[in-house]
Amino acid sequence: MKRHPFSCAPRQATMQVLALTLMAVLGGCAMPATQPSDTAGSVMTGTQGKPVGEELSQWLARAHPGEVIQLGQSPWGREVQVEVGSLYYAASGRVCRELTVRQGGLDAERREIACETAAGNWVTRRQVTASQSSSSQSGSSNGSAR
Repeated sequence: MKRHPFSCAPRQATMQVLALTLMAVLGGCAMPATQPSDTAGSVMTGTQGKPVGEELSQWLARAHPGEVIQLGQSPWGREVQVEVGSLYYAASGRVCRELTVRQGGLDAERREIACETAAGNWVTRRQVTASQSSSSQSGSSNGSAR
């Protein structure tokens, strides 16, 4: 029986398909990792939040996790203490930080998110997991999950 010059045994063909599939999958792992740009793939445009002011913006850009700042005036009212969390990349592609905001002298605290805009300013928003009613009050953070 004469064999066609381009035909392969079934086992050899299966091995060739497997090898090509493996090369394609592993080839994706060899791609260099890149950090998202301010606007690449971002679903958020504009400020998308409440501006925090120049003093707090500058502090958020350089503060280390766990640092605290006392503010006489802030987006959350007068006499607040803000504790900053670690930097992370949000799904929007922006650099963000979790904040714990304590109202002066009260045991109440709330969690907020601050994100850097393309212009280098910071804006704040309530956490997605926080209910709107607990975010608009200065009550406890029971509506917030970590």
